[in-house]
Amino acid sequence: MKNSIKDRAYWLEVWIRFNSGDRTAFREIYEEFIDPLFAYGSKVSHDRELVKDCIQDVFVDLHRLNPEIKNPEYIEFYLFKSLKNAIIHKTQKEQKMQRLPIEGLEAFDLKFEVEQDQFDIESDRLRVEKLRSILQALDPHKRELLYLKFNSGLNYNEIGQMLNIQADTAKKQIYRLINQIREKHGVQLFELFLIR
Repeated sequence: MKNSIKDRAYWLEVWIRFNSGDRTAFREIYEEFIDPLFAYGSKVSHDRELVKDCIQDVFVDLHRLNPEIKNPEYIEFYLFKSLKNAIIHKTQKEQKMQRLPIEGLEAFDLKFEVEQDQFDIESDRLRVEKLRSILQALDPHKRELLYLKFNSGLNYNEIGQMLNIQADTAKKQIYRLINQIREKHGVQLFELFLIR
């Protein structure tokens, strides 16, 4: 995520400027988080147009409502959570209108950067393929845990809130997953998670 360069203290200052009516602060928030939100939203739903609509709704609400966030330095958490809720709400609404069961939301079709075939070096190709198969074998909840840990910039408390579990539970589950992958498949393979 681009905002890894900037810390949460920086985003607290941006949020304070935004709440004071600074339009450039709103633009900065939008430009910084639009791509990570689309990447995350695309994992929650395969419907790209729905994701785009929901992102637009999140930013329209943000601009219109100027919400008071208890911990505004956690702006990425607020945006991720708002987007996930918007996607779920809109999908449920559409499914009710069509009288069809809700599908796709729990699948979390996670693709880490290593799954994007961005490695041109032949020696890494086999490890990338192995990691891809490991990720695809995980259940959707575990895939989302790993995605949020390595791709969102959220802390354990926020990850727990995103997934409706306790922060300690999120931390333990992620720790267990990391250890299982390391023990079963080796440290070198796991290090591919960390390549940005």
